[in-house]
Amino acid sequence: MLGLLVLGKSSAEVGDTRVARWKDDRTAAFLLMFDDGWPSHWQVAIPEMQKRGIIGTFYINPAKGEYKKFEEKWTTEIPKTGVVVFGDHTMTHQGVKDLENAEYEIGECANYIRNVTKKPKPELVSYAQPGVGPGKWNLSDEDTKVILKKHKLIDRPTFSGHGAVYHLKTTEEMLALADKAVASKGMEYLVVHGVERIEPNWGYQDFWALKQDVFFPLLDGLKERSEKKDLWVTDHITQHKYETQRDASEVKVLRKVERGIELELKCSSDAELYDGSLTLITEVPKSWTKVTVAQGDKKAEAEAKDGFVKFDALPGIIRLSVP
Repeated sequence: MLGLLVLGKSSAEVGDTRVARWKDDRTAAFLLMFDDGWPSHWQVAIPEMQKRGIIGTFYINPAKGEYKKFEEKWTTEIPKTGVVVFGDHTMTHQGVKDLENAEYEIGECANYIRNVTKKPKPELVSYAQPGVGPGKWNLSDEDTKVILKKHKLIDRPTFSGHGAVYHLKTTEEMLALADKAVASKGMEYLVVHGVERIEPNWGYQDFWALKQDVFFPLLDGLKERSEKKDLWVTDHITQHKYETQRDASEVKVLRKVERGIELELKCSSDAELYDGSLTLITEVPKSWTKVTVAQGDKKAEAEAKDGFVKFDALPGIIRLSVP
């Protein structure tokens, strides 16, 4: 325990805390999205992302031929890579006949993903409606909203203007999206379909195959911006959860003593679904260098610099202290 005293007006600045706009106080967020479960995703894209520690959302179609042929790899090996989050792209990518069929196409795909990931409780899943031919998508916007809510699905941003190969063809055009996010301190994203496969000779290229000499430098550019703390490259649901919690949160300074500060982080979003941590930046005495951050029985160490300490915390009481 800190032996805490009520905070007085004279120390109003110490303890002041803000919730970082993005995780780790990065300037902006960027999302890589891959559609259709093409073989090139695990043959080319995922290994290259692993090399650079870059995460992406992969929108799968569990009943589609290309996925089914390599289902064991998708369900056993790929989840262990640490860079893949699955998204719902419907079971077959063939469209929706009616509301009943939508329960299979959309709802069963969500169930499949949760079975593969083996989460201990229902998690939010990203959803992307597939592009299909005229007359093949027979579901109203209202019914779509009902199904998404029922299955705890979050609709991703529109494909328009963000498709690799279809809209954006060069590395420079794609990285311009990332720089746009940094300039606005917001979020941007890129939707990729296939990726060029060169070695071995795979026999065919996946749909809208993004050339390797465009894709690899794109990954390098994203990693460089991430290392400079400009970009938070993450998956859609993690970004969505952070933004939702951030906008529903407030921090209060409860008490302080010479070597300790007590804060309370409150969040009004649904705690069952929005259960991630937020990055906080707290003003502390300039003499502080090493800070212990405690929540309940959990403790972590953080470095203080120039009178500020940055740390991640869940909603609740937070105690900062120095030896």
